[in-house]
Amino acid sequence: MAPVPVPEDRNRAEPRRTEEPVPEDSKTEGREEARQEPAAPTVAAAREPLEITFVGDIIFGRYRTAGFDPIVGEGERPFDEILPTMRSDLLIGNLETPLVYELPAKSPIGAKFAFGASKAMAQHLVDGGFAAVSLANNHSFDQRAEGLLQSPKILEELGIVPLGASRSEPPVFRVETLERRGWKIGLLAVTSRRNAPQFPNTPELPFLSTNDLENTLGPLIDAARATHDLIIVFVHWGEEYADAPGAHQQRQARALLDRGADLVVGHHPHVLQAIEQYGKKAIAYSLGNFLFENTHEIPRLTGVLRARFTGKSCLEALTFHPAYIKRTPSKHPVPATKGMGKTVRARMLSLSEAQGTKLEASGEDLVLRGDCGSGS
Repeated sequence: MAPVPVPEDRNRAEPRRTEEPVPEDSKTEGREEARQEPAAPTVAAAREPLEITFVGDIIFGRYRTAGFDPIVGEGERPFDEILPTMRSDLLIGNLETPLVYELPAKSPIGAKFAFGASKAMAQHLVDGGFAAVSLANNHSFDQRAEGLLQSPKILEELGIVPLGASRSEPPVFRVETLERRGWKIGLLAVTSRRNAPQFPNTPELPFLSTNDLENTLGPLIDAARATHDLIIVFVHWGEEYADAPGAHQQRQARALLDRGADLVVGHHPHVLQAIEQYGKKAIAYSLGNFLFENTHEIPRLTGVLRARFTGKSCLEALTFHPAYIKRTPSKHPVPATKGMGKTVRARMLSLSEAQGTKLEASGEDLVLRGDCGSGS
């Protein structure tokens, strides 16, 4: 499925955003109740189709012995070559780097891999058309408490919705609501990976074990289902550089869809993993890197995931647009065509088939067709 031509500012419409509070008993509800049939949305079904695009991990540089090493060169716009592919009603990515107003010259933590970015660097997200990005990942503490506190503020100043931000006040886990084209979309961003413990008197990261995803997030989905057209879980999980997700990830992703989520999209492994069809819904286990410093043979393979919803909140099609991280003049994502396109498609096809899902070739893209018949 080729990207649908739309006006240049389609992603930049100011979102209406609200937050759904987590029920007080969200961590204690039993498994039997969790399996109850989710309530149908109460909103009207007659609406225009909606397209949401997702990308994986984004950083703007990392710390080395000599100091901060930026990925993007001065005056460069890293997303320009892939803008038409990303464009949709709502573009979402994983921001794998905390933002601070004054970026330190040296890393404030002792880890080998430490990230950070300034507000000026984050302007690239605006230029790329991002409407929302997740802050729930294992590098959230790379700029210590300053990054936890300043990241969501900087994003909001730039007109981008921070998802999964660390919280000083409960609830830590919450549904973020955005509205587009008459659709009310609930987004749940969480992480099952972190590089540092939860320190006292610092905002709390929405972190939980993968095995606890349904128990913790299920009640939020229950509460939001009746008032949202879509609920999407955006989760940082899995093993780095693994070709396949773990069995526990598959169980939990399927349980979240059973509970009432419409789509689960993952990131963290730094490589592409399978797309799996589950009933009339789907799971994208890992979108890999998108703007990142690792450009080795497999980690540089990436893509844009386009979800098209229609009718009564039905997933009509899930399109994977192959891409790769080009190394020159500086690292940046570009569409994968010809030989590179064949390489990216081959990986996604084989990994998805291993999960029992057959993707259909459509030009340079791969498509999972949904079932949006009258009973959807």
